[in-house]
Amino acid sequence: MKLLRDRRVSALLAAEIASSLGTQMTWIALPWFVLRTTGSPQRMTWVIIAEIVPIAVLGFWGGAIAARLGTRRTMLICDLARAPLLASIPILHAAGVLTFPLLLALVALTGVFIAPYFAVQRSVVPELVGEEQLDIAEATAFFQAANRLTIFLGPPVAGILIGLIGTANVLYIDAVSYFVSFLLVLTFVHVPEVETPADQRGIFAGVRFIFRDRLLRLWAPSFTLLDTAWTLLFASLPVLVVTSFDANPKVLGWLFGALGGGALVGAFAALRLVRRFDPLTMTAGAFICQMSSVWLVAVPGPWQLAVCGMAAAGFFMSLVNSPLHALITVRMPRTVRPQAMAAFGVFQSTASPIGLAIAGWALTHFATRAVLSSVLVVQTAAVLMIVVTALAERSTLRAATVDSAA
Repeated sequence: MKLLRDRRVSALLAAEIASSLGTQMTWIALPWFVLRTTGSPQRMTWVIIAEIVPIAVLGFWGGAIAARLGTRRTMLICDLARAPLLASIPILHAAGVLTFPLLLALVALTGVFIAPYFAVQRSVVPELVGEEQLDIAEATAFFQAANRLTIFLGPPVAGILIGLIGTANVLYIDAVSYFVSFLLVLTFVHVPEVETPADQRGIFAGVRFIFRDRLLRLWAPSFTLLDTAWTLLFASLPVLVVTSFDANPKVLGWLFGALGGGALVGAFAALRLVRRFDPLTMTAGAFICQMSSVWLVAVPGPWQLAVCGMAAAGFFMSLVNSPLHALITVRMPRTVRPQAMAAFGVFQSTASPIGLAIAGWALTHFATRAVLSSVLVVQTAAVLMIVVTALAERSTLRAATVDSAA
């Protein structure tokens, strides 16, 4: 727990919990609100698309902006901007003037500030704890635990609050959470400013680095496919609850909450394991276990079976993320890291809007479990691609070590 004695790290963890808790509640509230008020899975997916599109379109610029402003200033601006945007949704709804196009516009505006935030969210960790991979992996495990705690608590609480105060009012909580995060970072989180060389501030500096790095060049399309599949899985869950589990919002909350609960336990397990196992080996093994677990969601049966599958998938997700994020982070030079992180985020989100549009159509015309199975086939293929390249890189590194020793 030495890491937590650093006030900057503990404050950043608190900010992560505050903002992520509200975000997880919104992830339930917005799609559920659209689905139950319009009865249209297609409109529900358009709301999700509206948030993702700005990330894909503006992501490269977000990384360049973050490189110029610095990580701390970027986080402050993004948190402060998203708070009033989210608060305006329930305000306009209460006034009776929240049309569907206006809702899409507001959600899209929040997405504009996600791109630069994503660019610095991981970059700030090594600025606080240093560039050693094992230190970054341990810190990442702490931040994963904080994030997974919110996934565990947020969806079940959202399911309860939807019944008590309505979906629109849940967004007020999210707006407040961003403001709390802003105050914590403003007051306690001060990181050393790193001057980015002028020739590395360009919009596509991160893209150029990724294509030069052999492992990241192979992983970029695989993670694009994987992230798209996860987005489609999350978009399918509300429809699964409506069609198979009596449209009970509490079941939806438990499905997402189980993922967070399993991931929370996995994050604490990762704290003990990241220094004991080779990161590429640990990532490959945990990825296979995660993929096997999530298939339980598509198996016909009671909702408890799907919850167990999500919980197990969440556990292994944390065992994947801690070494994986540290590995990706240290492969990116500090001076180009915000742009490279942003570029990686753009690649991951590029195909999601197209996939969501197809999923909205498919969920309207085909059985929900059939759509889920198709999504999981895509997800399995992406995981296998990542695992194969990870093990190949591990073999290459071992061979290089042997040659240098000889």
